[in-house]
Amino acid sequence: APPRSTARQLVREALERYGLAPEEGDFVLCDVVGRAGGPDGAWQAEHLRPVGDAERPLVLQDVWKPKAGCSRRFEIRR
Repeated sequence: APPRSTARQLVREALERYGLAPEEGDFVLCDVVGRAGGPDGAWQAEHLRPVGDAERPLVLQDVWKPKAGCSRRFEIRR
């Protein structure tokens, strides 16, 4: 995806890749900051924020870094 893609464009692209139609439900891209923890290294979210449809998450990822010891991932949720 181009770096200036909107959250809505990224969600639509991901749903199409997995054969799901966007109208099958309401989906939102979430910005999740957390860390791997525990003996099994399971992901533990510390902060979750729905990304607005017009926001540009790839730009956000480039200019806003999580605090030391944390990492970011994007999740699609209903």
